Amino acid sequence: MQKKRYALCGLSNRAVFHFAMPLSGKNHKGGTNFNGQSELVSILDVDETRVKRFLEQTGISSAYYNAKQFDRMVTETHPDVILVATPDYSHCEYIVRGLEKKCDVIVEKPMVINCRQIREVQAAEKKSGRQIRVAFNYRYTPTHKKLKRLILEGKLGKIINVEFVYNLDTFHGASYFYRWNRERSKSGGLNIHKCCHHFDLVNWFLDDMPETVFAFGALNYYGPHGALRPRDKKGRPLDPIEERKRCPYFQKHYAGKIDPDEDSPSTGWDIFKLGYHVQYPHGKKRYIYDDAIDIEDTYSANVKYSKGTLLNYSCNFSTPWEGYILAMNGTRGRIELSHHSNPDPTGLTAPAEEKSVITFFPLFGGKEEIVIPPVKGGHGGADFVIQNDLFGAPSRESRELQLTAGSEDGLRSVALGEAVMRSIKTRRPIDIRKLLAGR
Repeated sequence: MQKKRYALCGLSNRAVFHFAMPLSGKNHKGGTNFNGQSELVSILDVDETRVKRFLEQTGISSAYYNAKQFDRMVTETHPDVILVATPDYSHCEYIVRGLEKKCDVIVEKPMVINCRQIREVQAAEKKSGRQIRVAFNYRYTPTHKKLKRLILEGKLGKIINVEFVYNLDTFHGASYFYRWNRERSKSGGLNIHKCCHHFDLVNWFLDDMPETVFAFGALNYYGPHGALRPRDKKGRPLDPIEERKRCPYFQKHYAGKIDPDEDSPSTGWDIFKLGYHVQYPHGKKRYIYDDAIDIEDTYSANVKYSKGTLLNYSCNFSTPWEGYILAMNGTRGRIELSHHSNPDPTGLTAPAEEKSVITFFPLFGGKEEIVIPPVKGGHGGADFVIQNDLFGAPSRESRELQLTAGSEDGLRSVALGEAVMRSIKTRRPIDIRKLLAGR
């Protein structure tokens, strides 16, 4: 059997564990390896040292190309599929160029960062006849799959409204403000980069298109005016080293582990210690109170869907615990679900797995608990399952639950995220269909 050929654009940590390792027969902690049917033929990245170090440590024999050599990479390595895991703002470029080269595309979430890029991607996909898939792994957790099945079975009846609160703890939430994610021009804001996960989940549960959004948001904890930023007696910022020494985020997660004079704390998820020396040059210090931060860390939104369901959503990037509270009210009852998670998205440092419980309250009394057994793997067991859909053959369950996400799903989540940002800026409700049309 001829192996399917993959070219990877962007060697992010996510790309390492989610794409490169399973495709090369080196999946970690029990995941499926796909090297018998797949081949990672090339890696494109701005940082040659990072890629070469990765290849040396893992023994993977892929060709390296720099960020300006996309056409050459495709011509020389003949990939069937382009994998896109570069910073969010560049997803659109590599998706479109991959489609133009008659390759299918698998892109890490978010698909793109705004509706203008959505229109570019849609036109390219239609013209090429090829397929885009978006790696929305959050659909694949056992708990979310069970909840989707309950919805399809009519357990709730017609869903009237959804309540969704998502919290990121002081380690995970702060980590976005050390990195490129903190600049809207590169990430679209966390309303897109992170919240698209949650928006896609609700869109998928409801099988519906968000229609109108009214939202508030603010930068409360991070940035130059961060509420917990240490200052001197006159209220002035401290020098960078002293600031870190006194910062409660640094004290909680890094004190005694790294030197406060380091360029930037590590998120601790890179077991290969590859570094990002091109993207984050040595000597250019970054911290969570920098002036460059121009996004929000707190969101609250109300969303109306085309079939009438209402969503009440909030997301907070500096809380004592990580996880979410989700509830749905329907004409037959109410479902509640609460989940506390380890903030390590790779699953490499996750504690012992715990069961999940979905609680159903019939409309006129009673209570039913649906227990979901624990599973292994990153993102609540989702990563290993989505890899089978992306690199193998979709299972019967995947087809029944419509787990695989395409460009339309990517469109809905990004459009909702941009609408949240635009509503925050204008203090007005936003019509998503007008936004998608360029108005």
